[in-house]
Amino acid sequence: MLPRLALATLLLAPAALSGELNGETRLPGVSTRLAGHELHVSAKLSPGLPRDVEERLGSGLPTAVLWRVRLFVFHNLWLFDSLKDERRYEVTATYRPVSGDWLVERRVDDRLLGTRVTAAKAEALRALSEVPDLPLFIMGSHLEGRRLVVRVKCAYARGVALGVVPTTVETDWVRSGIFGWPPTDSR
Repeated sequence: MLPRLALATLLLAPAALSGELNGETRLPGVSTRLAGHELHVSAKLSPGLPRDVEERLGSGLPTAVLWRVRLFVFHNLWLFDSLKDERRYEVTATYRPVSGDWLVERRVDDRLLGTRVTAAKAEALRALSEVPDLPLFIMGSHLEGRRLVVRVKCAYARGVALGVVPTTVETDWVRSGIFGWPPTDSR
């Protein structure tokens, strides 16, 4: 009986941990905006990052959140949409105990977008929990006349299942509204 109880504990503990980490954190929607040939994308976690991630941010360890943003051609009568491009937006925040502030680095596809220092933990948490209207895609002639859609997913925590298998806690894919290129009002 005891080995079965131990096995059940090992199997159910990761599910409980991921449920605690995941809790209510979700991605309620994705917004897109065209500015010339640039497609700007914004998204925000709701209600924010879980308590465990906030505690990690205060510990001095680097805390990273990875946003995966994909651009698809929408097919109404087709089972799958056609992937056209993908971006990886990563934000890393680190508490610096000597100066008492947080260093926030933002990267797109492993290229540094910017680094800033903030005195408030709330600002560092906000930077981790949103994509702030970034120009992530350049629209070209190969997309003309196509109906497009953007999908976003956020990975915000890491865990271990069965004591040895690394796992990632992330949101589900969330889709933007369907839009066209070029916009219908510019034709």
